[in-house]
Amino acid sequence: MKKIVKIFSLVLLTLFCVLVIYIIIDPELPNQTNAVITNITNGSIPELVDGDSGYVNSGTTKIWYEIKNKSTTTNTKGTVLLINGYTEPSTLWNQFLIKTIIDSGYQVIRFDNRDVGLSDWTDTEHSNYTYTMKDMVDDAMAVLDQNGISKAHLVGYSMGGYIAQRIAIEYPNRVLSLTSLSSTADFNDNHPEYNWTPPAVIKLAIRNALLKDDKSLLKLYFKVLYDVNGNDTYHMELKLLGEQVLYEQHKRRGVNKDAGIHQGFAIKNAESNYAELDKLKMATLIVHGKKDPILSFELAKKYSEKIENSKKIWINEAGHLITNDYVEQFRHEFIKMLSENQ
Repeated sequence: MKKIVKIFSLVLLTLFCVLVIYIIIDPELPNQTNAVITNITNGSIPELVDGDSGYVNSGTTKIWYEIKNKSTTTNTKGTVLLINGYTEPSTLWNQFLIKTIIDSGYQVIRFDNRDVGLSDWTDTEHSNYTYTMKDMVDDAMAVLDQNGISKAHLVGYSMGGYIAQRIAIEYPNRVLSLTSLSSTADFNDNHPEYNWTPPAVIKLAIRNALLKDDKSLLKLYFKVLYDVNGNDTYHMELKLLGEQVLYEQHKRRGVNKDAGIHQGFAIKNAESNYAELDKLKMATLIVHGKKDPILSFELAKKYSEKIENSKKIWINEAGHLITNDYVEQFRHEFIKMLSENQ
């Protein structure tokens, strides 16, 4: 019996050692990644929220927002509302896009969707994951209503693009223009399943859970970004992206581990927009990367055809992310659309 216990203990110890070695050895990342991570963690985290911020009430849920280049009666041309994607706080919006909008004379409002950032996080024990995309539409409308904004240009990314479409369908008189980035009109439409948990991501997630340090967090985040980007040659602003992640981690509330489950429930149960897209008469711009591994390019082509007179910009080498290169491809057409639809 003692011999069996000894053998069993030895096997467990061997498996443990193998697991430790497996976790310690880095998965392959592009050459510059480790140098960028060292640069970020050795430096200071820049301030990313410099506008007027506050909260609005959407039912019983508090939604955090920030207004950049806040409008007076004369100094801006209008409002652009940014609606972010699945589990992403508003601080992760592409800074080049925000600067482009502000430099063109508009005020920008970004907000944290419920369950992320500084907006209320759902009480998992009592929620049963029962909020819907309609609730998230209401959150966006509460930001406009309680800031006294009657009309706005909408820009939605990924899940946020779907939400922006729903707002345009339900409140067309409130929407000056619609821009849908890397999005879809129907989350349940047929498209390739994306593998969110490849072995390298699992390894980095385990390491991050054990070590709980900034370098482990950034390696995990960058690995996911490389996969989501769909093309390693399409440039990402790694330093800024890393600083945004650490800002969220150290100066705000960090990652809500339940956000993916809750928002995933809302996505799974979201109605299709296809049948109502022909109602949209406002100026519409649809932008999508041809190498998007999350929401396929075919989905973008499909829903764009249902919006009369919509303008399309297809980016050959782009994946799912909004990078500076991605913004460069559509910003001139985007600003032109804003100026023509005041």
